[in-house]
Amino acid sequence: MNNFLKGVLFGVGIGLLVAPLRGEETRKLIGERVGELRGYIPENEQLDVYRQQITDRVSQTAGSLKDYAQQAATTVKSSANNLGDIAQNAASTVKKSSSDVVDTTKSTLNSTPSNN
Repeated sequence: MNNFLKGVLFGVGIGLLVAPLRGEETRKLIGERVGELRGYIPENEQLDVYRQQITDRVSQTAGSLKDYAQQAATTVKSSANNLGDIAQNAASTVKKSSSDVVDTTKSTLNSTPSNN
């Protein structure tokens, strides 16, 4: 905004130097232009309202991002726990199956007559 005002003032200054109008007409024209520019520049109260709105939106967005991050962390932790349970169940099943295979093999060896 500061650069904008500098640009406006610079433009007005150049305009005054090369203006083909009389002093009175130039002053009137400058007054009209300043009036127009005042319509575009928000008042301090409006700037405070805009600033507060932006601050509120940033706070809401930060809160939402924090909530999403917590949800993601909870989901990852839950998934890790589920995978751990699945791995333990798979290990138990493999251990039981291998034990069953060993028992079946011993039983089969004991039940077959030896050929000697």
